[in-house]
Amino acid sequence: MQSDDLFERAKLFTEEVGVVSVSSLQRKFLIGHTQAEQLLNELIEESICEATKTFVLDYGYGYKLHQGMN
Repeated sequence: MQSDDLFERAKLFTEEVGVVSVSSLQRKFLIGHTQAEQLLNELIEESICEATKTFVLDYGYGYKLHQGMN
């Protein structure tokens, strides 16, 4: 389980940018791959991000903001 502060910051980041990936979470929060992957899984479990990785033009592959969040 991630710290509440990190999860809240990741949630705000996801809402701001609209699509995230493990690598974008790593770069933004200066965390390792495993921690970023766990954080992404938590975002998906809380329905912040869609569970399916999709291709986004000018971004690459990532997890889009869940439709109910925008």
